[in-house]
Order: sequence, then structure tokens, then C-alpha cells
Amino acid sequence: MNAVQVLQLAREVGLDDAALVSAQRLDAEAAFMESWVANGLHGNMSYLERNRELRYDPRELVPGAKTIVVGVLTYDHSGHDYHRAVKSKLYELEAKIRELDATVEVADTQHVFCDSAPFLERAWAVKAGLGFIGKNHQFIHPTLGSYVHLGELVLNTHFEPFEPLELLKQPAGRLQPSRCADCTKCLAACPGQALGQAEWDARRCVAYVTHRCEICQQVCPYNETIQ
Repeated sequence: MNAVQVLQLAREVGLDDAALVSAQRLDAEAAFMESWVANGLHGNMSYLERNRELRYDPRELVPGAKTIVVGVLTYDHSGHDYHRAVKSKLYELEAKIRELDATVEVADTQHVFCDSAPFLERAWAVKAGLGFIGKNHQFIHPTLGSYVHLGELVLNTHFEPFEPLELLKQPAGRLQPSRCADCTKCLAACPGQALGQAEWDARRCVAYVTHRCEICQQVCPYNETIQ
């Protein structure tokens, strides 16, 4: 089995997009996180101070990890419990992969994730080429916008790197690191001024305090046709 076949199976199980990326330590992201936490910008999210190496290197979290399948599922397709929705599709994907190729290995420990472990999900989605981190510090998919959930299936079998499957006929240039250009709508609209710097300040973010703010996503041009 090759990467193209894996991504075709991802479409069959209902993921809106997917990509494969080799498991490795995220050195640049680790340095950024260390600085961000050291400066107290994570607020009261003390869990970010723990399990750091597990967070930075999936091979420490999942013994024998070699490949990460990053899946994308829109809010509309996730239902009320997005954790269960995303994970169920990834487990279904795993079953299909192993049914077609018994040589594909997975760890005996937990190896399917969706906002449920020390896993830098947005960083892996970017590294896989599925989108970019916008000025609102949200992961943005070129055609699905930021109203998406991410999940990961970690395999102990190596697959050659392959660009994300064009499930939605993506426009050219989807692998650009950022496509916000000179747009500053989210910066201007943020009620807490949490986005007015290079780093997101959780202490100023209304969503972090009340869990009831999506203004930075609502004003984002990438979500205009989705709302």
C-alpha cells in the first residue's frame, strides 16, 4: 500500500481532507512553545507546562511511530461530539488500511487522537500541507476555512511523503505558509486585543475566558462562504 491509496481510503471513510507526514520532532515549534509558555501567554492552561517532550515528538508519545495521517473534518460533518466523530473515522480508516495491507503496523498503545493528548495538531496539519496558521492563530484550510476539526492516526509503518489528496480540487499554491496577505480583519475585530502581537495572548482572549467568542473566525474571509 502507498500514500495515495491511504488518502483515497480517507475519502471513503468520510474525511473532508487528509495528508500524510513523517513522524519527527518539531524542533521549531518546540522552541516557540517553550518561549510562549515561559512568557506566561498560555494563561491558566497549566497542562501545557507538562508532557512537553511528548508534545514535541510523536515518537515519544507513540512508540515506533513513523507516519502520521492527519485528517480534517468540518464542523458540519462532526456533529455534537467531534472527538467521537473524528476518531471513529480514523479508526475506520485504520481498519481499512490493515484489511488491505496486513504489513501496516500500529502501536498497541493509543495511536488515534483528536484534541485528546499532548499532540501539536495544528502544527502537524501545517507540516502535512493541509493549510496554514492565520493571523487569528487558527488553523485555516484553503477551501474549508477554520471551522474544522483535526485528528491523527499514527502508523508504525513508513510511507513516502505525498502531497495532500485534492479531495476538494484545491487551488494551486495551497502549500504556502500563510495566505492572509495584508488582511487584518481579525486583528481589528478581536475584542480583547489578544491578536495584536506576533503571539496569541490567551489571557486577553474572550474565548479562552468564556468559551463564547468566535469573532476572529466570523470575520475571516476564508469563512465567508461557509457561515
